[in-house]
Formats: sequence, structure tokens, C-alpha cells
Amino acid sequence: MNARERYIADLASHLSPLTDVERQDALEFYDEFIADGDLTSRQAIEGKLGTPRQLSRQILADYSIRANDQSAQDGRPASTHSSWQVFWWVLIAIITSPLTFGVGLAVVILIAMAACLFGLAVGAVAVVGSLAVAAGATLYVGISMLFTAPMTGLYYGGIGLAAIGGFMVCLPLLYWLVRLLAQAVANFAKFIYRKIQTRGKGTNHETNV
Repeated sequence: MNARERYIADLASHLSPLTDVERQDALEFYDEFIADGDLTSRQAIEGKLGTPRQLSRQILADYSIRANDQSAQDGRPASTHSSWQVFWWVLIAIITSPLTFGVGLAVVILIAMAACLFGLAVGAVAVVGSLAVAAGATLYVGISMLFTAPMTGLYYGGIGLAAIGGFMVCLPLLYWLVRLLAQAVANFAKFIYRKIQTRGKGTNHETNV
């Protein structure tokens, strides 16, 4: 087994999150890239592409970005899972990137933005959760007072029902808010990643097929 074959075999071991078709496509691309570039030693290959682990993180980030872009069609945000996958793989790809200048700052900015938007999402969930608890408590008080103070019970019961109605209205809004915030994180991660990629050497699989 020569250096190219060993490199491709090592690369394959790091691409398990991809489907068989995606993995084979990526491996064939880089196998041809190494052969066409006449890179015959491990040192020459890694000098051009980085280690198999580094390259695999780039490939996984590329595929997660493509999947997110396809999911976010018609102006709608992609699924929260897809968006956070982009953030995670881009973050790992940046951290393990052979490029060092400016990478630390990019990581700090990316994590800071994700933390801010995550905080907003948690705050929104907490507000809606508090509304649900308040609605349940008020409705319980209203029902318990119906037999001792009917008018007061009806008053609190009405407030409780109104709060439950508000909670039901807020649920889909909260769902879309979380998706929008996750998509914002994914979009910023893609922006940072592509900026870093422009400083690379033109070996991005997704932009060459």
C-alpha cells in the first residue's frame, strides 16, 4: 500500500458520519486529486491537504453546509438539528484547520455568537414555560374557588384559560424562533468558514464537483 492509498484509507476511517455514497464520492475525489497532483509521499500529501483527520473535518463541514442549504429552501429556516450540525462541524473544522492565523479569533467570535443566540432561545423558552406554569396555577385556583367564592373562581378561571390560550399561541412562535436563531448561528458559521476557506489552496471537494 503506497502513501496515497494509506492516506485515503485513513481518511475513510474519519468519515463515518457520511452516507456510503457521500463517503465514496469524497474519497474518489481526493484520491484523484492526489494522483493528479503527483503527490507521492505522505509529507507531500499532508502538506497540500492536511492530515486525514483535518481533511475529514473539512469534508464533514462541507456536507453539513450543503445539507443545511438544501434544507433551508424557499426562505424557510432549516431544521434545528441541521443548523446545529453546521455549527458543530464548522467549529471542529476551524479548530483543526492547518491554517492558524486568525483562526483563534474566528472560533471566539463563532462561540460568542452561538452563546448569545442560545441565551436568547433559553430565555424565550423560560418565558413561555413560566406562562404555562402561571396558567396552570391560576386555573387551579379558579377551579378550587368555584364552590366557595364563585365570582372570584370564575375570574381566576378566566385568567387561567386566557393564559393557556396565550401559551398555545406562543408554542408555534417559540418553535419558529428557535429555528430562526439556530439558522442564524448556522449562517454565521458558514460565513466564517467560507472566509477561512478562501485562504486555502483550492482543494474543497464541494466546490470542485
